[in-house]
Amino acid sequence: MIDFRYHLVSLVAVFIALAVGIALGAGPLREGISSTLESEVAQLRDERADLRAQVDDATRRADVKDEAVAVLSETILPGTLDGSRVGLVLLPGADRNVLGELEDRLELAGADVVLMVEVDNRAGDLDPPPERVELLERLASTLDVPDVGDGTGPTTAGVLAATLAGADGVGAVGAWLEAAEAMESAGLVDLTWRQETTVGITDRRPPDVLVIESGGLSVEAAEEQPGVGRLGLRLELVAALAALETPTVVTSTGGETLSDAGVETVDPLVTAVREDEDLAEEVSTVDNLESVSGQVAAAMAVAWELDGEAGHYGVGGQAQTALPAVPRTRTPSGGGVPGVGGPSPTAPVPDDASSTSTAP
Repeated sequence: MIDFRYHLVSLVAVFIALAVGIALGAGPLREGISSTLESEVAQLRDERADLRAQVDDATRRADVKDEAVAVLSETILPGTLDGSRVGLVLLPGADRNVLGELEDRLELAGADVVLMVEVDNRAGDLDPPPERVELLERLASTLDVPDVGDGTGPTTAGVLAATLAGADGVGAVGAWLEAAEAMESAGLVDLTWRQETTVGITDRRPPDVLVIESGGLSVEAAEEQPGVGRLGLRLELVAALAALETPTVVTSTGGETLSDAGVETVDPLVTAVREDEDLAEEVSTVDNLESVSGQVAAAMAVAWELDGEAGHYGVGGQAQTALPAVPRTRTPSGGGVPGVGGPSPTAPVPDDASSTSTAP
């Protein structure tokens, strides 16, 4: 009994000693840990404040740049697109918030935005249903659809390109309009004609030039299925328009988006066009439509496309420069539908020789 009590007292004494040791040692240790943590928190707080100041400064500089470009655009854009009919094509996921500003720049340059085409998600189906395949085959038989696909038959991209370009087949005058209405009825596109003549008749001629706004497909998504296939269909649309010699400018937002170092923010379609040597010589691109400079660059790129000159503008990879050279002042033609475009018989005609700049 005595031995048991002895061992019990010894065990209690050990625990008491351990508790006293912890209590005596934890005070200085706690103070050291607390001091270290407070120092690290203060350092992180200072770094965050520095980063915030850098971001604010970069934002201020960008705003000043955009203000300067906006002021300059009031001088350099007017007249560069006089009499030009522009069609806007919105791919699924395109940023609609920039459309108003883009249209303002185009109209400032003298263009008429005559058609808005919103492409539905269903147009990007990699395995379309049988009834759509039948529709595409029927429409393709009346259109001049370029052979830029995989050769398995007409695709939505190819038929849409021929429709937007107004590429009727031999002896099928007006087939592109019928195709547009059929694709709209099938839910593949939504068409909005903007321009009416002075007698209230909608002018439904094909646009002179197309501005495609891409979006909704991230760089990561475009590297694996089904994103790879969808990017392929978008690229096929652009390639078909180029084959039909339709002046085209592919635009996107995101070029000026802040991201982690090494992370690409340029839209995959813009990148794909720039990396295709043949397309890059025919189709223009703009990667920063979210900024004023990108919107102005898009309007100027449209003017150069109408003159057969392609360029790549913005701040992303493979962009040649932020803005193209100033385009020449354009003289509207007096032909076409009555009441649409063209100068009045008494309007002065500018001297082309004095208003033409060098190509970009």
